[in-house]
Amino acid sequence: MRPKRKSPTVLSAVAAILGQTTWARAEAVERPTISAIILSISPRTVRWATVHKLPDPGEDDPYYHVEVIEKERHTPPWQFKRLATHVVVTADALNRSRSRQKARTYFYKDIEFRIAYQNWRAQPLPQREAGVCRTTILECVGIAGKPD
Repeated sequence: MRPKRKSPTVLSAVAAILGQTTWARAEAVERPTISAIILSISPRTVRWATVHKLPDPGEDDPYYHVEVIEKERHTPPWQFKRLATHVVVTADALNRSRSRQKARTYFYKDIEFRIAYQNWRAQPLPQREAGVCRTTILECVGIAGKPD
């Protein structure tokens, strides 16, 4: 016995439905914006903050969320030191922390940052506010003015 042929109308309707589903999925995917801010440069080391989260008034979060990295210059990219996994920073503190010098930076996996950020979000609001960096990032992580 020969199988019945499907009508072209049914096949085109199924194709249209599948095509719309694929289109909706493609629109929903959006990569987060991540940037690096140079904090200090010396002949030996570079320190930078990787900005993972921008202020979000919708979530009642007016702060920047960064991780702080230190890397000796002229070493392979995988040799680095994470000075802080998660620092909550005001816009003023972020601007005061910014060095105008240029240097090469790298982006590392952010799993530790995401865990620390989730822990911060789970804290009561007064506790979250108490830990906000309002001076400079290097002062807040305790290495401002220390030699390299």
